[in-house]
Amino acid sequence: MPVPDPLEAEPLALPRQPPPPPKSGFPLLAVLVPLVGAAILFAVVRSPYMLAFAALSPVIAVAGVVDGRISARRRRRADERTFAAEAARYREDVAVAHERERRMRDQQHPAASSLVSDAEHRPRRWAHGDDDFAAVRIGTGRTTSALTVSGSAASERDRELLVAARTIADVPIVADPSDGIGLIGLPPVARAALRGLVVQLAHSHPPGAMAIVAPPDEAYDWLDDYPHGASPQHEPLVLRILDDTGDGARGEAPAGQVTAATPVGRGGASARSATLAVAERVDELPAGCRLVAEVSADGRLTVLAPAHAVGELRTELVTAQTAAAFGRELAASARTRGVDLGRPLPSTVRFAELPAVEPANGTGLMAVVGRTASGTLQLDLVASGPHAIVTGTTGSGKSELLITWVLAMAAIAAPDAVNFLLVDFKGGTAFRRLAALPHTVGVVTDLAHGEAARALKSLRAELRRREAKLADLAASDIAEASGALPRLVIVVDEAAAMLAAFPELSELFSDIAARGRALGVHLILGTQRATGVLSDALLANCALRVSLRVASDSDSTALLGTDAAARLPHGVPGRLVVARDGDLLIAQAATVESADVEAVVRAHSSASRQRAPWLPALPDVIPLRAFGAPPAGAVVIGAGDDPDRQVQEGVVYRPARAHLLVLGVRGSGKSTVLATISSQWTGSVIAVPAGIEGAWDAMTRAESLLHSRQDDDRGCLVLIDDVDALLDRFDDEHRDAMAERIRSLLVDGPRAGIAVECTAAMLPTGLRSVAGRFGERLLLRQADKQEHVLSGAPADLYDPSAPPGRGVWHERAVQVAMTDVPAPESEPSSASRRPPVLTFPPASLTLVVTRSPGALVRRLRVVFAELDVVDLGEVGTGLGRTSPESLVPAPEPGSVSVTEDGRAVVVVGDADVWQANWTLLGRLRQRSTLVFDGCTLAQVRAILHARVLPPPAQAGHVIVCDSSMEFTRATLPA
Repeated sequence: MPVPDPLEAEPLALPRQPPPPPKSGFPLLAVLVPLVGAAILFAVVRSPYMLAFAALSPVIAVAGVVDGRISARRRRRADERTFAAEAARYREDVAVAHERERRMRDQQHPAASSLVSDAEHRPRRWAHGDDDFAAVRIGTGRTTSALTVSGSAASERDRELLVAARTIADVPIVADPSDGIGLIGLPPVARAALRGLVVQLAHSHPPGAMAIVAPPDEAYDWLDDYPHGASPQHEPLVLRILDDTGDGARGEAPAGQVTAATPVGRGGASARSATLAVAERVDELPAGCRLVAEVSADGRLTVLAPAHAVGELRTELVTAQTAAAFGRELAASARTRGVDLGRPLPSTVRFAELPAVEPANGTGLMAVVGRTASGTLQLDLVASGPHAIVTGTTGSGKSELLITWVLAMAAIAAPDAVNFLLVDFKGGTAFRRLAALPHTVGVVTDLAHGEAARALKSLRAELRRREAKLADLAASDIAEASGALPRLVIVVDEAAAMLAAFPELSELFSDIAARGRALGVHLILGTQRATGVLSDALLANCALRVSLRVASDSDSTALLGTDAAARLPHGVPGRLVVARDGDLLIAQAATVESADVEAVVRAHSSASRQRAPWLPALPDVIPLRAFGAPPAGAVVIGAGDDPDRQVQEGVVYRPARAHLLVLGVRGSGKSTVLATISSQWTGSVIAVPAGIEGAWDAMTRAESLLHSRQDDDRGCLVLIDDVDALLDRFDDEHRDAMAERIRSLLVDGPRAGIAVECTAAMLPTGLRSVAGRFGERLLLRQADKQEHVLSGAPADLYDPSAPPGRGVWHERAVQVAMTDVPAPESEPSSASRRPPVLTFPPASLTLVVTRSPGALVRRLRVVFAELDVVDLGEVGTGLGRTSPESLVPAPEPGSVSVTEDGRAVVVVGDADVWQANWTLLGRLRQRSTLVFDGCTLAQVRAILHARVLPPPAQAGHVIVCDSSMEFTRATLPA
């Protein structure tokens, strides 16, 4: 018989034995030394008193010996009293420790009479799992204590104290029923002792974990109400009761029941079994009973085997009436916990095997989702709800149950009667199969990047729409609307994780839970646990509660009021407990296959898709042709998302009312915005190119329009792409001039019918003073969230991975429309059009200021043989080749002259040479054309002696200035 597990107890120490008194001898030296001293003194002083003093020495020694023995006797008596007191305290401590240990053992293995009568044991009822049988209390007796004692037993008294501490009486003696327990004695007495063991096992193991199989004898009718005897083929533990006290037929089970030779188990595996047998003699017990005990009529139990076990014990004799009453109590408790006492549940149920149900009459949402032991499991979200919670740990079948529930409702109700909005916070894998249902109005799989806020607004808008619709129908709730509104079922998988990530949705779901019944909006929230993660306001309105297997008793009790969900088997996904209308049911959910979904879709193939209450996200690409013709004087930029009104409509921009600024990083779609606008505009368009020449010329034309009356009353658009990068390409003077031109257009453009549309990564410094003139702003993707917010957009609309064209317009998300029409080039100056080639008419004089005069002279002489090309740096002023009078009105000696045959003259020099001959330059300038090749603005101004601003020229182009100070561009001849 096994020894009980040691219980923790404080160690005690044995009392210390008093040490033996030391033996004291006669003090001979103390007597002799005074005698010798007295003799010496007497010889010196010759006094008789010295002899008297010597006589006192033996007397004092004898007195000391007597006093030492008296003191030793007193110490010995005091030590004995101290030891007796310590031993008494030790026995008291042992008694207290034994009493504490006795209570602990009683709590671990309570008596059968205590289990039947005391309610304090009910919280621990059915707490033992199905791994193995719980130990049973066969009686009360003496056994080894778990109390530890320190110290060694050196004497008989120590051994007595040690035995008193290590032996405890009146404690439960337990045994393992799987070893087999055989009781012999008079049949009524042995059966009474057996009933006590059965009561203990029925208290420890829940129905479904243990089955009890008893002989078909009226002596065991008290087992009729026990909830453990219904289906032994499906329980992992089987308790077999064998009775050979009468004729041999009593030990045999009837047909269909388990016998000693019948293999039992689940799924073909052998179940663990235990045997409790009663007989009148030892030789009548079945083989395998390792513990054999004899029971007497007065309750004494004598253990006969094993031989080393304790001998005589006191056992309990439980009457059949008491055991039957306990069985009825267990049955009532089983029903309270949702245990069905009928036939066993199947481990799997196919959706196609469920019986068909007639379509609902419009007032409910009936769904057949599985089977109970007595029939089908039908859930009505309207009658038992209006909202439901489904809990279950990972692998318990929670997501599969949600799919089954949705498909079961769709199989009965038409799409115009119920719609489903499916929210999968795990990535969309769970509800992907249900997207084909015509009842499904949305499958939401991602709430990041502002989608949570959009969902919040969309659902609130749906509630407002339903309220307005019911008000128009003069109906107090959806039941009175006569089918004008379909019911909306919002199914959320992993609701707790979603609400934890987006707390703002918790208030919305609580609002839906409170008002959903009247508005026809229902929630089915799936979560691993509801305790502590769903608000009390939300839980209070979820009357229909379904729980698959959960991890702890507290999670099950908090949701269902019972720990039944924590007792569901681990290896059976889909096994669930339903709490509805005050009742508890255990059922097996059905599993859905692809063919089941296809069958429901075919059944409603003629139905059209319903209006979606939850708008899908804006697509990444929207063609411009998806929109109709824009209003007069306006263009469509793209599609705007307005969840507050549950619409996605075109975003209209009216250039006559405001300028437009588009901000965004590279690749965000800024150029697309300008192309979309220009492709729709019916008036004139000045598209400012990216090159400095074309940009300058385009702005020159726009400036001329600003100061003249337009012929086109439809207005003009000035499109400037990447204005910040464009201004950076100019030198300081031209940059300031360009910025000033843009500022002029922003300030005075509306009066002339000119609207400016600029794009930029960041507004340039030169334009920040007129930033307020941009009446409209489109904010595309920014570099980071801080720039997004500083630009004036809501933080929840920031998306670092936004596609090109995704932006914010008037605090709403927008997607820019794509057009196939390229942006028009500016007229008449185009970046792709080259300036004319520089020509030299006959008898003309051209002065060229260049950075490379030698190279240009050689180039002109090769290309134009008829030209008279003069290198001013080589010849200076002493050419004298023709009459200077023909070149200047008042020629001077040493001046440059033209040829007599009327050929054109080209004088070439760098800026320094020309300034060194500035007097000659002044006389020649009146009849000549100046050409600047690669000169800086300072050099141009120094040569012209005027603070002018010629147009910029790119490499390979020259600036031509005629005598009237008009500037043009040209290219040098090849």
